[in-house]
Amino acid sequence: MLSDALLLIALGFIGLLFWQGRRQAELARVHAQRYCQQHQLQFLDIAWQGGKFSKAGRHFGWLSRYQFAFSSDREHRYEGEITMLNLRLQQVDTPVYRLPED
Repeated sequence: MLSDALLLIALGFIGLLFWQGRRQAELARVHAQRYCQQHQLQFLDIAWQGGKFSKAGRHFGWLSRYQFAFSSDREHRYEGEITMLNLRLQQVDTPVYRLPED
């Protein structure tokens, strides 16, 4: 009886973590697309690179890194990185990229 309750609690916790991870991934995509739009870049794709429990300032939670690809001139592909802590954007890093010729 108690083992069944613990199993249900564990399954519920795993489900919650999965759901939270999906929300974080969706928000990372939104931030990458917004960054590209603000800097007149073409957003290509995004992929999760890894995560860990971490503390940033006074916030504690799941820190994930996402790699996103973009193009500035439709010929070259560049890869930037987005860091998210829980559902908060922490940082966006991009390499130096070529500006399109007019």
